[in-house]
Amino acid sequence: MFAGPIIAREVITAPRPARFYVARAAYVGLLFVLMWTVWQSLIGWREIHEFGILARFSGILFQFFVLIQLTLMLFFAPLSAATAVAHEKDRRTFILLLMTDLRDTEIVLGKLVASLLQIGTLLALAAPVFFLCMLLGGIAPGQIFEILGVTAAAGLAGGALGLLVALERDRTFQSLALTVLLVVLSLGGVEAIGYLFPNLHLFGVPLATALNPYRAVFSILYKDQGSLQALARPSLVFMFVATSIAAAILLAGVFLLRVWNPGQNEPREQREGEAGGEQVGSLVAIEEIAEPVLVGAAASSMAAGIESGQTDARDRQARAGAEVGEATTGLHVPRRSHRRILKRAGSYRQPWSEWPILWRELMTRAYGTKPLIIKGAYALAFAFGVAFYYGNPDVAEDSWRAAKTLIPLAILSLVLINAQGVTALTSERDTGALDLLLVTELTPKQFIYGKLYGVLYNAKEMVVLPILLTIWFAISGAMTYESAFYVVIDFALLVHFSAMLGLHAAITYTNSRTAVANSLGTIFFLMVGILVCASLILLSDREFGRQLLSFLIFIGAGSVALFGSLGARNPSRAIALVALLTPFWSFYCVISLLNGDILAAFLFSVGIYGFACLAMLVPAVSDFDIALGRTNAIQG
Repeated sequence: MFAGPIIAREVITAPRPARFYVARAAYVGLLFVLMWTVWQSLIGWREIHEFGILARFSGILFQFFVLIQLTLMLFFAPLSAATAVAHEKDRRTFILLLMTDLRDTEIVLGKLVASLLQIGTLLALAAPVFFLCMLLGGIAPGQIFEILGVTAAAGLAGGALGLLVALERDRTFQSLALTVLLVVLSLGGVEAIGYLFPNLHLFGVPLATALNPYRAVFSILYKDQGSLQALARPSLVFMFVATSIAAAILLAGVFLLRVWNPGQNEPREQREGEAGGEQVGSLVAIEEIAEPVLVGAAASSMAAGIESGQTDARDRQARAGAEVGEATTGLHVPRRSHRRILKRAGSYRQPWSEWPILWRELMTRAYGTKPLIIKGAYALAFAFGVAFYYGNPDVAEDSWRAAKTLIPLAILSLVLINAQGVTALTSERDTGALDLLLVTELTPKQFIYGKLYGVLYNAKEMVVLPILLTIWFAISGAMTYESAFYVVIDFALLVHFSAMLGLHAAITYTNSRTAVANSLGTIFFLMVGILVCASLILLSDREFGRQLLSFLIFIGAGSVALFGSLGARNPSRAIALVALLTPFWSFYCVISLLNGDILAAFLFSVGIYGFACLAMLVPAVSDFDIALGRTNAIQG
């Protein structure tokens, strides 16, 4: 095909799995379920003949559709592009791709288009549902086309950003975490610039509107577009800017593709003369530690030969030198690296005999050599959240402003912890290290608990900072001590649930891209579903009776999707109960929280997510081989 072999392969192979069609049908079906739920929230069972009411319903429904789809695009497009490259690097196949006669442009553009193909298909499928809103009135065709254009441009820019990060990083977790953080920081940075410099414009449009897709979308929804003939409309300016940014990012990726790859995890000949040559692999360390032993053994054998008179001293010395020269790993490193390794050879770090996996997670750089970049980016996002709380005059008197600050930060932390949990196992499997670990004498308890608490330790900043902010809100009077106590306990439980969900997905799915998609998709849709339910309840003035049936269908669809993600591969009664009860109990928790019954919401949330965590943890510890699917593979 003219588009390149990577895109051609994706177009041919992507429609083959059944999940491709299931995802398309499920997405459109979810939109129709949401449409009926909004109808029940606003109108109920009344018979409506007034066009004004229908137009109002159409406008609110369209706003829900637009915001949900834009949020999904900003989340999945960057992660899909980053996962496509990171998965290849973990399997050591990306280096093979670089060895082909493909041009750099074909590799970069091919990977981007192939990763966004499924997402673009879902965007196109949603367009007919959007046009149904136009038939009810209140929505113009031009608004729909501009909304789709803004969403596509935002997805293209986000996908290019995720691809660039994955090309530079060598670890899957670093690629995913930095991609999510950069998307959040870009939105927060644009808002900060717009707040500090309100008079700064780009092509006659405020800078915050020209660079923020949500502001561009709201300008379309509320028809704040100026003259329809003018080209300097916020939506068009955003599409131009986002497309230009995507082109610049892709151009940088093309030029830096061979510079960044192979990365630090791939040995390169040009590293032989670099000043950083001391950071060589463990094989070189073994070679240098063993070299003095070999020399001593050769010298002893020479002395023994001379004393016995069996051979000439010179021949023995030459043979010993040859033995020493051959008893190497074959790696060539600078001699000063040898000396530095030998100086450190006498000191070994002893792993913990009972918890060797936990020791490795805590005491070594198991998730890359530059974790401070991710921690610093999260700290900056946390600072943006605190600045929103203290610097936004519009929410100064809002009683929910503490929750509006904590909820986004908590969701960000849960997503990052879940990404680290799933990549903690997928990276081991892709590199072949998991098979080596499974043939050792490690027990499932040592392996699972070591991975679980190793993930939480490496993400300790993402756990501690929201808890400290909650405690500060309680001290400053922004929330009661009782509410702060409930929030801290619930957040700590959700942190364990998120990390265990990542491990469960990595154990269940052998394909890394599928595992990452199921894990991150589950935690994301769970959080978004809770927020959508809360918004619909508030929209209906908390009249639950007329919308209960529609919510039951909405929640039932969530239960089916949750079971398909958690228990379709390895079904169990506990997972089935979790999939059935989690959406319903979460809905009850939302209702209790909005009605002020905080204790009931706390108890039910602890019960449901604690049980969900145990339902995934107990089989992984007790029936580890069955959870991995190795028993089925052995039995054929």
